[in-house]
Amino acid sequence: MDTQIVPNQGGSNERLWQAVIENAIAEWVRGAEDQKRNAEFFLFEDEEDFPYVCRSAGLNPGSVRESLWAIRAQAVPYSNVNVA
Repeated sequence: MDTQIVPNQGGSNERLWQAVIENAIAEWVRGAEDQKRNAEFFLFEDEEDFPYVCRSAGLNPGSVRESLWAIRAQAVPYSNVNVA
C-alpha cells in the first residue's frame, strides 16, 4: 500500500487509536475471510465506532474513508478484496 492513511504522529493516546485503524486496514487487506468482512464493515459502513476511533486518532473520518475508497478502487482488479 503506497498511500499512508494514518500518519505516525500525535500523543500516545492518538497513536494508540491510529494503531487500531492500521490494524483494521491490515485485517481488511490480509486477514482471514471473517476478519476481512468485519474490518470492511468497520472501515466502510460503521457510523458509530469508526468516526469515534478516527477522531480519537486525530483524524477526520471522512478523509480516512475517502482514502480507503480510493485504495479499494485501485485494489479490486489486483486482489481478492471484497467489494460491497
